[in-house]
Amino acid sequence: MFPESIADRAALAMNEALRAGLAPALNALGHGFRARMAARIAAFAADQARLRAAYRIDGATPIHAWGPEVEAGIAAFAARHPGARFAATSGSTARPKRVAFTAERLRTIKLGSLSVAARLLVAHGVRRPSLFIFSSLKDVDDDDSLTALLLSDRGRAPSRPLSLLMPGKWVAARAFAPLVAEHGANAVRLMLLVLSDPGLLYGTNPSTLAVFLDEVARRWDDTTALVRVFARSPDAFGREVRAAARAVLAPGFERRIAAIESARGGRAAPIASWLPSLEGFGCWDGGYVRPFLERIRAHLPAPRYRHVPMYSMATETVQTLNWFGSDGVARFLAIAPRVLYEFVPAGAPDRPDALVAAADLQPGRDYAMVVSDPWGLRRYQTDDLFHCRAKVGAVPDLVFLRRRSLSYSFTGEKLTGAQAELAFARLREALPALAGRGVQMVLIPSRPSDAALPHYRLVLADPDVELAETEAAAPAAAERVDRALGEINAELAAKRASGRLGPVRGVAMRYDALAAVLDPKTRGRGDVTARAWESQFKLLPLLRRVWEELPWGADAP
Repeated sequence: MFPESIADRAALAMNEALRAGLAPALNALGHGFRARMAARIAAFAADQARLRAAYRIDGATPIHAWGPEVEAGIAAFAARHPGARFAATSGSTARPKRVAFTAERLRTIKLGSLSVAARLLVAHGVRRPSLFIFSSLKDVDDDDSLTALLLSDRGRAPSRPLSLLMPGKWVAARAFAPLVAEHGANAVRLMLLVLSDPGLLYGTNPSTLAVFLDEVARRWDDTTALVRVFARSPDAFGREVRAAARAVLAPGFERRIAAIESARGGRAAPIASWLPSLEGFGCWDGGYVRPFLERIRAHLPAPRYRHVPMYSMATETVQTLNWFGSDGVARFLAIAPRVLYEFVPAGAPDRPDALVAAADLQPGRDYAMVVSDPWGLRRYQTDDLFHCRAKVGAVPDLVFLRRRSLSYSFTGEKLTGAQAELAFARLREALPALAGRGVQMVLIPSRPSDAALPHYRLVLADPDVELAETEAAAPAAAERVDRALGEINAELAAKRASGRLGPVRGVAMRYDALAAVLDPKTRGRGDVTARAWESQFKLLPLLRRVWEELPWGADAP
């Protein structure tokens, strides 16, 4: 059973020696970052006042939603920095926004991520400081997301120390591209996971982790086949693949591979048998991703596996950063470097006289975030609504709630994303089999050109390839959602009764197929296997774009 050669045993010994040296270095780094963050918390109010003066923000400075004024500010910044590159948002709710990034700004974001990771390891005392990152595998040259800019080293073979700290980086290396094409990304990920036995899993978007864990459970024999082949015939693989295996190898690999080998016939082995060192996972937890977290928890239950929520970051700005208190609980502080934070109380108008300074936020209340920075944003209304949970010093601890303006109206019904979520919750209670299969939901307004009434389409996005069960459930699911929306939204019920609005229609689709249509980086290509959605795509409960305007192509449902 792989590996048995002298070279592989020497590689394992080298890895353990490196790990022994990396652990105290990471611990020292984490304590250093914690002290630095504590100093910034203490100076927060004064620093915000300094930024306000530096950016010339006063009582008359208007608040701007995304539009020509904001785009002009970003363009002016880019013009002053010829080397700036642009990243686009995922465009889940509207036309993608283009935001400029210099090399210095990207370094700042990377340093913030490193700080969070190092402080996390210290706060939680993770025994094996190894973080397996699930990121998009899309070619960085054909991907205009912020993730792609941050992963500028994609395709290169990571160094030995980096292989031990982040073994998942090998999945995107060019040496593994043929294996990904033949066996799929998740089979390659599973092989590296079994060899490296990391302490933490990380995926910015919890859908990435949920889809991976669901696929492993459902298609155990298929997703583990690569591990079995590699264990029996490692020499059949290329030199770089074998080198990667040696670079990530962790003790106990024989037992982990044996657990894979002993489970056959479609019945998955317990995760603890092939990832015994795993202690938890990190990902988004706010807003609309709760259903994906529930799917992850079905495989990685608490308290055995800890969930560490990720800080909040939009392409336009870093909104919050993690702070781990003495109890290890994660707080989300509006304290990104060089960002001036102001807030509009929920329900208040977007006027300068309604703004509240970050240090003056009141715990227990909800606020929309407004930011200014040196990269072109000047009192930019992010339109993201946060709940102020507490204060750490003068810094607000914020929990993301939802997009403030996520709504649509054909004829005065003013349907909101929050109302759609309530209807989905009722549907999951009534049809638990949908939730059990990890089916996600979105409402898309439809305005057909023929005589049919305008209506909403309920898309049931299934991570499974086989859609027969979901397709069979779609009509009943649409009927239940239609009834629930009428009970939640009186105007919608009135429009339905008067014949101005048609009933909700149900459609079943593969999750990645829907993502490929809605994500601007894969849109219109007909390539449902594109992977950009894995790190950037956010499936909102309600879209403001119309069904007929989406680039479905010849295979429109």
